[in-house]
Amino acid sequence: MAKDETYRKLIHTERWLRLRRDIITAHPLCQRCEEEGRLTPACEVHHIIPAESAINRAEMERLMYDPHNLRALCHDCHVKTHTEMGRGGREATKQRNAAKVRAVVHKFFGEEGEGVF
Repeated sequence: MAKDETYRKLIHTERWLRLRRDIITAHPLCQRCEEEGRLTPACEVHHIIPAESAINRAEMERLMYDPHNLRALCHDCHVKTHTEMGRGGREATKQRNAAKVRAVVHKFFGEEGEGVF
């Protein structure tokens, strides 16, 4: 779902693969299905606060590897969760990218980036 190069590199590291395995081992059933009264095997791990939303690599790694920021989900619940978050499709990607730009401008130039552009 993510197209960010740094994210793609991190998602393939041994550290992530080990953490992913540990999360699914600790929660073999989809946590969302369990909350909704169903029993479905978990096969994916979801970042509650998306790692791609970070404005720098250090923050991305913090979000990526924080076990408290992860949920074990089945594929269907993972897709539903991302859809509900508005994280699917081109328009959602465009909006995410614009939000990242606003966050960087705010961080480095203040409230509205007065006089930046």
